[in-house]
Amino acid sequence: MTSKGDVFELLRMENLAGTQGEIIWDGLDESRQRARIGVYVVYLEATDRSSGRVERAKAVAVVATKL
Repeated sequence: MTSKGDVFELLRMENLAGTQGEIIWDGLDESRQRARIGVYVVYLEATDRSSGRVERAKAVAVVATKL
């Protein structure tokens, strides 16, 4: 999301996953432009397809560059 609360990039991974995993963001927005330096809030939602249970998590990611 941007500083205004707009969605910056929406990643969809609708493939089956195990009980653990990782998501790697390449630092590019939906227009394939480099993200601006700053702090981003990351929201994750995962659904267990067998039970329908939904897990949600929120974390912070920092985009920085070498000075």
